[in-house]
Amino acid sequence: MEPCDGYPTSLLKLRNSQEEFENKFYAAGECDRNAIVASYIAEVSSSDDPFIVTDLGTDLEWINTSRPLVSSDLRGRVVVLDFFTFCCINCQHVLPTVKHLEQEFPVQSGLLVVGVHSAKFDHEKQLGNVSKALMRLGITHPVVNDAHSSLWKHLKINCWPTLVVLGPSGQALLFLVGEGATQLLLPFCRVAMEQFHPSPVTTLPLAPGALPTGPLCFPAKVCATEMRLIIADTGHHRIVITNHSGKVLQVVGGYEPGYRDGPLNGALFSEPNGVQWRDPHFILVADTGNHAIREVDLENGTVSTLAGTGKQGEDTEGGRLGQQQELNSPWDICLVDSVLFIAMAGSHQIWAFFFRDEVLFGKQAYSKGTCACIAGSGAEGNRNNSYPLRATFAQPSGLCFQPPSSLHIADSESSSIRSLSLKDGTVRNVVGGGLDPTDLFCFGDTDGVALNAKLQHPLGVAWSTFKGRLYVADSYNHKVKEVDVEKRLCNTLVGGASVEDLPGVYSQFARLSEPGGLCIFGSKMYVADTNNHCVKVVDLDSGRVDVLAIVAPQSTDCDGVSEESVSEGKCVSSVKLSPGGHLCLRFDPPVGLAVGAPNRWRVHCSRQVWLQNPLPAGTLEPATQATANLTLHEHSVQQEVNIQVTLQVYICKGDVCAPRSWSFRVALSVDNEGPKSQEVFFSKDMYA
Repeated sequence: MEPCDGYPTSLLKLRNSQEEFENKFYAAGECDRNAIVASYIAEVSSSDDPFIVTDLGTDLEWINTSRPLVSSDLRGRVVVLDFFTFCCINCQHVLPTVKHLEQEFPVQSGLLVVGVHSAKFDHEKQLGNVSKALMRLGITHPVVNDAHSSLWKHLKINCWPTLVVLGPSGQALLFLVGEGATQLLLPFCRVAMEQFHPSPVTTLPLAPGALPTGPLCFPAKVCATEMRLIIADTGHHRIVITNHSGKVLQVVGGYEPGYRDGPLNGALFSEPNGVQWRDPHFILVADTGNHAIREVDLENGTVSTLAGTGKQGEDTEGGRLGQQQELNSPWDICLVDSVLFIAMAGSHQIWAFFFRDEVLFGKQAYSKGTCACIAGSGAEGNRNNSYPLRATFAQPSGLCFQPPSSLHIADSESSSIRSLSLKDGTVRNVVGGGLDPTDLFCFGDTDGVALNAKLQHPLGVAWSTFKGRLYVADSYNHKVKEVDVEKRLCNTLVGGASVEDLPGVYSQFARLSEPGGLCIFGSKMYVADTNNHCVKVVDLDSGRVDVLAIVAPQSTDCDGVSEESVSEGKCVSSVKLSPGGHLCLRFDPPVGLAVGAPNRWRVHCSRQVWLQNPLPAGTLEPATQATANLTLHEHSVQQEVNIQVTLQVYICKGDVCAPRSWSFRVALSVDNEGPKSQEVFFSKDMYA
């Protein structure tokens, strides 16, 4: 067999063998599949022309490890390489399967997952940006930054995501290309683990990054009304409601992901993004990780599901009643009268949920309570069309309405702003992108007109009636841009500077980091400054930019936890300290802590500004007590402070390891008559 297009013969042979194997596997019954996998592994392992992966680039940058992984770290183990880029929704969709694999076969079992980040956008090539994305996505396994695609080219990868399974000798066994192919990953790896009996891993240089400890964590979207701001606190899996000064009025969900309707203090979300207010007392939420649209009823104190089943769907047409209709990563929402428009990033479409019977585009009728696709074929692209279902989008991630009839769309993967006419369904370009509807690499950072203007992965749009302008969260350029829609003229308004991130600066000097969303109320623009973990307020008249200071209400003691409080968790102790006092928290690890797993703890504080030292965080080891030290400022005034300790660990029972989390709260009273030091001990009994 001769090499073809630079492919080594060993790789061509493997792919031919894999094609035959997959045909047999999917044609066979459930009972026969393990035998087919075992036979295929034996055949490939005995090949006289194997495709061997010798190392993963010791000269490249590594994340979540204290040093690059070398050949000896990989040999003797089953290794799964996950080729991804962090902007890609399809790559994000395979993460639950990869996490399931890691839970079933933790690192000490002999199976190792290694991410290979091969970037699409220039922004994604920078190590710091990749590191932040891994924290946001919850990726704790080792990741190599393949910024120049050397591993991508060596293994002849041509699609995101691609998973490659390697045997203990480094021999490539399986290439799983595309999101849909990952259904084979778990059954294949189960048989491979039985067949190879890899040596247990004793130590690996794992060093996952710690999440931020402030009041917000990767906030993605924000919505403003006359009385309140609604913030999607995405990294904390919750919705934070404040007044315009930042005082917290209500918190729904968090800190851990989940899918649960019911009372506000028990409801759970997973990576919520788009938020919208609906009169008289409802908040609508694009619950992205749960593939659902949720409704928060503030008057009755409940959360319910409007649309979605809680699981990712593949339907590209829709039309069923809300809770019967599966969705695919809804990213943003926009309410226009009684129609909730949905940026369905996972299927590259625009959908809508109907609160009453409606007719769209002057001809298409929809029934109350249904949810359906209204624009986009489901193919990924940048095709404009006068027929909405023939248009193509590329991971639409932001929506806003310009009266009387324009729905603007931040089409992130085509790096363009598009417009959908609600009068006739025509899809048009506003700014950015390219002329070729199949070219999704026309990105940059250039002010200009129409296609000459260049954006880089925009995630949010907002219309200002006050200014008569469209504003764009140009996320990967770290800017907010202003668009004259009629002239199709795009100019930078905020961001792009590399100066220190200080409050009170003016727009040309302000620094943003991957802003994910924005909204307008009067002359104020509120920007979800995602990677800076805050909301910034831009005065559209003066250009002044300030950070919104989030101020949480307080719980007074262990018997009085307000459901509005940002601080949550089981209250274990009430203590007093004088200003300048020292609090020492000591905690035993839980029984069954997995060796070598990313077992993490972190401390939150409802009034971090009162502390002299940064909030501590660290890792847990079996049989080793952890310690967290906190010191109050001397100028702290008499008030209540909530200290919360959150643990995210892996617990093993027999041969099965699974993730667990605990949250404990210490109610701290600052009192001039209090002691100068206190200690709180968390024993193993606390985890019962």
